Amino acid sequence: MEENERKAIFTNTVLTSREMHLELYHSVRAIWYVIVSAVSVGFLVWMGLQLRDLILAYEEAGESVLSEPVFWMTVLGLAMWLFIPVWAVLIAPKRYANRQLRRHAESYGTEQAELVNSFFDDAVVLHNQASNGEMRFAYSSVKKVTETKNLFLIWTEQKQIVVLSRRGFDGTDAAGFRRFMDEKCPNAKRKWRKAD
Repeated sequence: MEENERKAIFTNTVLTSREMHLELYHSVRAIWYVIVSAVSVGFLVWMGLQLRDLILAYEEAGESVLSEPVFWMTVLGLAMWLFIPVWAVLIAPKRYANRQLRRHAESYGTEQAELVNSFFDDAVVLHNQASNGEMRFAYSSVKKVTETKNLFLIWTEQKQIVVLSRRGFDGTDAAGFRRFMDEKCPNAKRKWRKAD
């Protein structure tokens, strides 16, 4: 029997948007932010200490450090390293969201696509309304399920991320979805939000 002839246990509908893509980007890249920021801050502190020592050495000698190229190269290095975490946190997410929306517009003629995810007893069927495409995966292929402020993210062994809206369920709610995934994917890592 085909999926569209069977009755789904519940469904979830997601409408793609800039906000959804930004939240997805922040969720996926969260560990990268921490690493880049930690390395950048460590390097900035080290460079700042080097710059302080350089200035103190020149003052002790009674000379001006402003005429030395090494001073300006150090200042430039500090500015470049300061840009990396700023870019990672403020600029890159917006560029990612805009790129995703452009891809939707080029592929489907609209920036927004409606994604309907149907949950059956043995598998999930994803249906993209704009492209009329479908994809199916078994619960055994789920590696991780995470929850953000507005989304649930299902990470599969095929390195795909399925996006669900926390408010887009029909036939259950967010708490019911958590229980369902706990039952269907006992070996998957799960990271649920604390109660709102």
